[in-house]
Amino acid sequence: RKIHLFDVDYDGGYKESDSTVRGDRLVVVPNTPIGTLGVTTCYDIRFPHMYSALRDRGCDVLLAPSAFMPTTGLAHWHVLMRARAIETQCYFVAAAQAGK
Repeated sequence: RKIHLFDVDYDGGYKESDSTVRGDRLVVVPNTPIGTLGVTTCYDIRFPHMYSALRDRGCDVLLAPSAFMPTTGLAHWHVLMRARAIETQCYFVAAAQAGK
């Protein structure tokens, strides 16, 4: 489960903790055809220590499906993905919202 919940008063605000219980452990999926996967969700991408811990647990590929807020997504999404990939030297796979 997602470890870091998104509770902000920005871009119209959103309080994820009203409907979601935070996770308490990292998720690693070993021995897939493309390597060992580290699974994260959305706001987790803002916490680099989490991705370093996944790398230290042997992850080759880091996953981060997301639904960023419009303003922060435009400003931060690509930068954060590149930062996590560079810091960990892992492949990084991420899906985000699409549309107008």
